[in-house]
Amino acid sequence: MLEFRRTLAFSSRIHTYLMVLYLFFASLIMLSFFTDVADGMLALVTFCANVLSWLVIFEGVWIILACVYQMFYTKVAFFSPVVLTLVRGVVVLAVSTVTDALQLMITRGVTI
Repeated sequence: MLEFRRTLAFSSRIHTYLMVLYLFFASLIMLSFFTDVADGMLALVTFCANVLSWLVIFEGVWIILACVYQMFYTKVAFFSPVVLTLVRGVVVLAVSTVTDALQLMITRGVTI
């Protein structure tokens, strides 16, 4: 069971790296609001950010399900990976919401 716990810890670390990579692409998208960027480059960066956001979601689901499986298998609950996974998911969701709101505001403007 120690190998499974190591796999779970490694998966949690990979989930953190995916979140950081998503934050990098989100910062590139936000920088494109202030500078002139080719449409093809912006489309590529947006596509990469979308793929990374889905990877963060699927990896998070896998970590949570693995923690539930390990809880039933070993009768020991591991809350740290679950809480950290939820926090990373909320961070990605918040950054995605802010980025989309700014993109809508900049491309379409504000109407009253």
